[in-house]
Amino acid sequence: MLDKVFRIRHQVYCEELGFEQRRDDHLEHDEFDHSAIHCLLRHKGSQSYVGCVRLILADQSTPNQRFPFEKVCGQSLDWTFDAAAGTGRKRYGEISRLAIAGEFRRRRTVACPAQERRRDAESDSDDTRKLFPSVALGLYLAITAMGLNQGLDGVFAMMEPRLARQLRRFGIHFEQVGQPVAHRGTRVPYFISRSALLDNLKVDCRALLGKIQTRLNPTGLQFA
Repeated sequence: MLDKVFRIRHQVYCEELGFEQRRDDHLEHDEFDHSAIHCLLRHKGSQSYVGCVRLILADQSTPNQRFPFEKVCGQSLDWTFDAAAGTGRKRYGEISRLAIAGEFRRRRTVACPAQERRRDAESDSDDTRKLFPSVALGLYLAITAMGLNQGLDGVFAMMEPRLARQLRRFGIHFEQVGQPVAHRGTRVPYFISRSALLDNLKVDCRALLGKIQTRLNPTGLQFA
């Protein structure tokens, strides 16, 4: 299953976007994968794997090891990890390597709503492209469920401001914790606490999150 994750990441990060160097085995992975939990999303209609994301956890043996976003942001980060103040790295994680297959990510430019409706009736590929917000949301909710099940106080993520705005529509309110940096385009460090997520998540998204948690941990306790 991890090979399927790494293959999607290679397709997106290496072949399509050129963020990482191509590899002969077509598997993209790095030193943080051994301390991460991964999510792989399958599209029921085609039975194909279409997206993945990971949650990097603090290395229990070396708790002072920095998360990837700390290395990228440097002095521009407005956050300090301090175990004595109750904000040690062990209480947090970082969401990263969100990757969605190209056919589920790309959209054609549409001239007018009437043309869009005609295309919808004529082509299933348009429906596939329209799934992009649902695919991204599903991946974020799945990795959120994993973080909740881990008992984390909150998670960080480096993302485009546009994605942060899209997630906010669903009640996923990331707060900016640093200045924008040039990293594969413009990226901003964000943070969301456990309480902020549960206080603001939209009702339908909360229901979906609960279902995902049940699937991940059928005999465990649900979030408060």
